Amino acid sequence: MMARMTLNGRAAMLVTLVMLVAAGGCRHAEPLGAGAGAGPTSQPEGQPPIVDQLMPEGWEPGPPRWQPAGRDERLMIRVGGTELAFAERPCAYPGNCGCMVASEHHYTQKDGRWTVVVIMPEVEFRTVVRKGSCGEGCGQQPPPDPRRLRSLGAVSPDAVEIIEQHPRKVVTLTTCTDPMPMP
Repeated sequence: MMARMTLNGRAAMLVTLVMLVAAGGCRHAEPLGAGAGAGPTSQPEGQPPIVDQLMPEGWEPGPPRWQPAGRDERLMIRVGGTELAFAERPCAYPGNCGCMVASEHHYTQKDGRWTVVVIMPEVEFRTVVRKGSCGEGCGQQPPPDPRRLRSLGAVSPDAVEIIEQHPRKVVTLTTCTDPMPMP
């Protein structure tokens, strides 16, 4: 009986959420997790607010809400609006079991212009082989991560400078002489 109530409660929340989105009641200008009565968010100081998520191609649940805006495909403009956003790539080096090396994004705003510093490490892999057996892999591959969209406001794409940095990063992978695939 308790599991049925939980399932019904989740279904009711999902229906309410779908109705809210369909009615245009979303709060796009607030960071995710913010809202009436919401406590402090984990938004780092100086970072523009997260206003949406860009799903991987084929995973978007409805019509596109954002379209590319200008010279860089990471700059997106809201469909039917003037809000410009930067689509972050959460992962610098994806692997079979998820992200192996994360990327970083740093934002500064001065005189109505934005500078976005994107840190995408150049990765060197080193493999350590241990004697014996071990589990290898991750079983079922996880779905791709959505990309966060950070609002830069109603600015021109020409008012945004994107600087890429590629520091060297060494990642050590550990395997064994007798690997067994994970289920």
